[in-house]
Amino acid sequence: MLQATSMLERSMAETEGNTQNVRAVTRALAVLNSFAGKGVQSLAEVTHATGLDKGTTRRLLLTLMNSGFIAQDPVSQHYRLGRAVRDLVANVADERDLRSIAQPVLTDLAGELHGTAFLSVYDGGDVVCLDRIHDMKGIEVHWWAVGGALPYNCGGAPKLLLAFQPEEEIERVLLRPTTELTPKSITNVDELRQSLARIRERGWELAVDDVALGLSALAVPVRGPQGDVVCAISIAGLTPQMVSRNRPVHLARIQRAAAAIERRLGTPVRRERVAP
Repeated sequence: MLQATSMLERSMAETEGNTQNVRAVTRALAVLNSFAGKGVQSLAEVTHATGLDKGTTRRLLLTLMNSGFIAQDPVSQHYRLGRAVRDLVANVADERDLRSIAQPVLTDLAGELHGTAFLSVYDGGDVVCLDRIHDMKGIEVHWWAVGGALPYNCGGAPKLLLAFQPEEEIERVLLRPTTELTPKSITNVDELRQSLARIRERGWELAVDDVALGLSALAVPVRGPQGDVVCAISIAGLTPQMVSRNRPVHLARIQRAAAAIERRLGTPVRRERVAP
C-alpha cells in the first residue's frame, strides 16, 4: 500500500512538472486513480493516497461528484467512482473484453428463449449492465439500459452478484437504503441477507416481479479462470414464461450459456447445480 501510494505521488509530481499538463486536471486524475483496486475510500484515505492536502482533496472530490465521476455513500460518507466512469468504461475493451466474448452467447440465448439477455458486473455496491440483447420475436425488456445500474435489492443479477461478494462487502452494502420498485421487492435487510445466503448455496437467482410487475429475471454467475465470479448473465421476460410451479423454466439453458462464456474465458469446466 505504501509503495503504491509513493508511486502515485511520484507520478503526479512528474506530470505536474511537465509544462504541457494542467495542474488541476492532473490532480483530479490522481484522485480518480487513487480508487484503483478499491471500492470506497474516506476523505483521509484519498488525501493520503494522492499526497494532496485535505482542503484541495475535498474540493476535487466535490467537483468530480458534480460531474458524476465520483459518488458519495449517504450512510458512511465514503467516496466511490461514479456512474460517469462506468458509462465510459462500458465502451472500453479490457484484456478479455467481456462484451465481445459474451455477445454471441447472449444473442443465441435471447433468440432461443425469445427474451432479453443481459450481461452485468458488480461495481462497489452497484450492478452495472454491460450489454443487453433482445430477440425481435419476443417481449423487449427496457428497464435496464447499458451502462445503467439497478438497486442492489432488486432484480436477478444485482442480488446474485452481491451474494457472491465477501461477507464484509455484503454487510457494507446492506447499510445502504433499500429500494421498493414493486410490492415484491425485498426491502427488509434480514430477509434480504437470508435470500443472499440461499442464492450462494444454489448458485442462481430467480427474481419474480420485483423490478416490474409481470416481468421476471433468471440470473447465473460466470466465473473466471481463477474461480472468482467475474460477471452475471440473466434472461428476462414475462413471468408466466419464466416461472412454472415456483421454479425457473430456463435454468439449464442459461447455465449452459454461462458455461460457454466460461470456456471462452479459459475457465476450467465445473459441474452446475440444478433446480431442486
